Amino acid sequence: MTSDRDSITVRLVMPDRWLEHVAELPFDTPVVVAKADGLRALLHRDTDDPADFYVEYAERQVVDESRTLAEIGFQAREILAIRAYDLGHYRRFEG
Repeated sequence: MTSDRDSITVRLVMPDRWLEHVAELPFDTPVVVAKADGLRALLHRDTDDPADFYVEYAERQVVDESRTLAEIGFQAREILAIRAYDLGHYRRFEG
């Protein structure tokens, strides 16, 4: 079991769908794991591919989702926004 100092309250939101989920996660949780957990909790299913979504923190895309919440400077009760890639926001080119 983790102590209060080892975990943080995270607000996971999907602004395009008006959904919000509050979770307690360890500080060392990678953003990609928080995103996958958030998708399952917000959409109540596990069929969505997390790669079809990106994460914003402080209104900027988290480019390296392997970084932990602590590494991106996340503070208690701040928001991670989960958004789908779409015509207005394309995936990064990996050519």
